[in-house]
Amino acid sequence: MIVEEKPARRDVFPSTQRTWIDRTLGSSEADRNEVNRHIMTVYALPLRVYFLGTRARWLGDPDDIVAGFFADRLARPGFLDDWRRSGLRLRRWLMNAFSFYLSELQRGHRRDQRTAGTVPDLAASDASPERLMDRAFGESIVTEALRVAQAECMAKELASHWGIFVRHAYDGVRYEAVAEEFGVSAARAAVMARTAARHFRKAVRDLLQSDGAEDGAVDDEIRALLEIVES
Repeated sequence: MIVEEKPARRDVFPSTQRTWIDRTLGSSEADRNEVNRHIMTVYALPLRVYFLGTRARWLGDPDDIVAGFFADRLARPGFLDDWRRSGLRLRRWLMNAFSFYLSELQRGHRRDQRTAGTVPDLAASDASPERLMDRAFGESIVTEALRVAQAECMAKELASHWGIFVRHAYDGVRYEAVAEEFGVSAARAAVMARTAARHFRKAVRDLLQSDGAEDGAVDDEIRALLEIVES
């Protein structure tokens, strides 16, 4: 509902996140660490869900497995540089790397424990791990976009705008009722909600662009993610 409104002009939503990643990867160690924190924030849940959908989930606690993956791969100097050269979406690159990482863990476990014939043969989820990850990625994007947009609204003294947006868009409260709560007219409440919604849509677009989506494909990406999340 929120993202299907008429998109704002392209120049309102520049490709800040992908540009930011490209710039910071070649900068200081502190900036690279900031990129790593961003990746771990957005992709930890999708990778956790992917892991739980595979036959490798006997390996251990999902959070520990994902944390180990990030510690191993993100510490490699060329890991993200190789992603940029690959042309893959970031979540696909991470998913492929995570799959290799799980294979490495399984080989190590079998070699060290000599349990090749005793590893549990757990059935995978009915849904493919890839689809599960896409769904979790959509949920993670929405969660992070809400956090970013709320922080931006608070910084710009738009707390009431954000509150009206949440009450209407997520709690399903009609503008007439929300307007009474916030002491404004229904028409004014609608305008304030749209202001907050623009911040939310910008955050979603930025996050998708950091994953590798091109400007012209972002709207299609948003619709596809919503379909997955709501399925």
